[in-house]
Amino acid sequence: MSQPIRAIYSEGQLHLLEPVNLSEGQEIRLMILSDEDAIRAALGDLLVEIPDTSPSDLDEAALLHEVEEAFRGQPPLSEAILEERREGP
Repeated sequence: MSQPIRAIYSEGQLHLLEPVNLSEGQEIRLMILSDEDAIRAALGDLLVEIPDTSPSDLDEAALLHEVEEAFRGQPPLSEAILEERREGP
């Protein structure tokens, strides 16, 4: 099971912001992403090239245009989600 969990690092400890469904003593693996890494990961799932700049330097209008062009001619995302749900895991 993969489950993204948000946490805050304070005084040498991670404090979870949401409850987790884990068994006592269960070993897990943790991947720590900065806000910038999380943005890049989300954009990486799209059909666009991600510039190697900080998020504050991104040209949002150009990125939006690129995303719109990448999805042009594709069925609406809602249809893809419904089809995936019909097919099941």
